[in-house]
Amino acid sequence: MNWPDLSMGGYGFYVWGSYLFALVAIVWEVLSLRHRKKALANEARRAVADDDRPAAVRTTVLRGSTNETTS
Repeated sequence: MNWPDLSMGGYGFYVWGSYLFALVAIVWEVLSLRHRKKALANEARRAVADDDRPAAVRTTVLRGSTNETTS
């Protein structure tokens, strides 16, 4: 059985390193989004439990943030 040439003509380190970096970036992004979602849910739960806060602080929404772009 012949295994493929993983060195890819001398560019294997660059190619496989790029794949590894992309995979790490994607996993990091998914974990970051999951953490942000939990933090927003906890903040909303605390805001509902603490009724003496102003309405602007109590309401937590993902849409309408300053980072959102619209077209």
